[in-house]
Amino acid sequence: MHITSVYKTGSDGVKRVYYRLCESYRSSLGHSCKRMLCGLGYLAELPTLGKRMLLLRCIEDLAYRQQHPMSGDSVVDTLTYHYYDRIVSNGKLTQVEELRKEYQLELKHRGIEKVNLSTLKNIDPRDIGAEHMSVSTLKRLEVDKFLRSKGWNQEDITFSMMQVAARAIYPFSELRTVSYLKENSALCELMDIPLESVTHHRLYRSANRLYELHQDMENWLHHRVCSLFDLKDEILLFDLTNTYFEGRMDNSELAKRGRSKEKRSDCKIVVLAAVVNAQGMLVRTRIFEGNRGDSTTLQEIMETITHEQIQKGKTKGEITIVMDAGISTKENLAYLRKNEYRYVTVARSYGLKYTSAGQGICCVEDNRKQQIRLEKVVLENPTDHKDTFLLVDSKTKTLKERSMHDRSRSYFEDGLKAISKGIQTKGGTKKLEKVYERLGRLKNECPAVWKEYEIQQEHDAKNIVTSFTWERTQSTSICAESKHGKYLLQTNLDETREENIWFFYNVIRQVQETFRCLKSDLDIRPVYHKSDKGVKAHLNLAVLAYWVASTVRYQLGNKQIRQSWTETLRILQTHKIVSTEVTKEDQTIVHIRQCCESTEQVNTIYQALNINSEPIRKRKFVVHPAKPPD
Repeated sequence: MHITSVYKTGSDGVKRVYYRLCESYRSSLGHSCKRMLCGLGYLAELPTLGKRMLLLRCIEDLAYRQQHPMSGDSVVDTLTYHYYDRIVSNGKLTQVEELRKEYQLELKHRGIEKVNLSTLKNIDPRDIGAEHMSVSTLKRLEVDKFLRSKGWNQEDITFSMMQVAARAIYPFSELRTVSYLKENSALCELMDIPLESVTHHRLYRSANRLYELHQDMENWLHHRVCSLFDLKDEILLFDLTNTYFEGRMDNSELAKRGRSKEKRSDCKIVVLAAVVNAQGMLVRTRIFEGNRGDSTTLQEIMETITHEQIQKGKTKGEITIVMDAGISTKENLAYLRKNEYRYVTVARSYGLKYTSAGQGICCVEDNRKQQIRLEKVVLENPTDHKDTFLLVDSKTKTLKERSMHDRSRSYFEDGLKAISKGIQTKGGTKKLEKVYERLGRLKNECPAVWKEYEIQQEHDAKNIVTSFTWERTQSTSICAESKHGKYLLQTNLDETREENIWFFYNVIRQVQETFRCLKSDLDIRPVYHKSDKGVKAHLNLAVLAYWVASTVRYQLGNKQIRQSWTETLRILQTHKIVSTEVTKEDQTIVHIRQCCESTEQVNTIYQALNINSEPIRKRKFVVHPAKPPD
């Protein structure tokens, strides 16, 4: 209720303030309305604002709360009963109450309730975007269908899919994954897995079970992506990488000393070999011992995929193998020719002499718009097979290799000067065997330049070095510099155009991108496991996570969205699910769990992947206040 005023002119021609008692309400349509309950007259008995407000409160108490007025002012009390009787007699109060009840029912029907905004709070925010994308991708790859065909129950299937999705998003140890699932991610909520059932021991067991099916699962996933995206395995890329161990691996058959690609010669390593198609999808992976030579793995892996490819209706002559020089030994090339495979590889050019074939130079551009010169060459001492050799000359690569060579040469000369200074300084290293040790270490650190120098030393009868000199051989240096930025491609393809041969080899960047994603985005290094079984399960989990990443990136690439897996995760991590709690007027607590509105970038990714933009539907819970004890 409230009191309004208007001016009225009396019979005496004088304007006076006339007061009305009104009430505001909302109609059934929600519109704000005002109704006059009765006229209060000029209220000459209540000349002050305070008196009039006291009358208003007393009428509200009597009309709405059935409380008798206790204003302490007899005039106000008398007027209260007077105007209350007028309101009841004209039926206005009853009509407004009916309208108010009708409006409350309408609000309830529309889900609108009165709440105390001071009690509003948001709790339990969790990441949902990347989780939704990863789980949707696994379902599209039908991983659940494959595991069900192997006799797994639904609980284990759901748990293993959650683990693969978690590995793709948060590539850390099982122990840290448990913390991530329980504190940061909505994966368990999305997969309907109780948080208390997630332990690192169960994650270990699940990873081991997944590795037991690794070859069958690879076949399943490969067939699935080929059928989904109509891919044809006409080009297969073969390469290897390795990862190192932190800690001791004394009784391991896998962890061995070898050439670490991360320059961690202090650690044992394990080798991961992969065959990838031109679209970046895996065809086969295999784990080898750390001391296994790269060139010895090709035939073993190719034997595992030959039958599979023939089953898909392809002949060996339709498949092109692309590889680097470390794998293209004479034995491996002979094996590929014997089995009628086509191949493109970097030739092992050490000791090879060649001349131009006289067909001219062809210029192409790489992905960075940098010019590449291509020229067919002929070997001076041809082999018994008729391979084509292509000289590739990159100006950018030349500048890079020359800079590296100059830096290595400067480092080598500084080392020679340090050895000479030690010989000439009192207390320095002068014994012949110690000088040879220092020189050997220096040569090992600069393998590309030490052959350019002629080093001479003189020593006395006590094997004390008395003279140490060196000289750089110009002819050797010029020969080394002439090879910067150049390499030979060797192929048995029947191609007359140089750019086609270079294009075939240039696809090898896909396997390099695969290993970069595995090492950087999916973090397969270092390995902390202490058993060969744990190591295999760890690497296999990273490979399964790569299937998620590669499938997503391929779909995004088809929509011209070209970004790294890490960048995709960063964008999707802005999509959260959060709980909102608020208390109603009757002390009932309303709990709403829903996803926040996704950004434009997130929606773009969802649309490109054809997945729903609402991972979890809104849920509402009501907690009623506790009843007082009888």
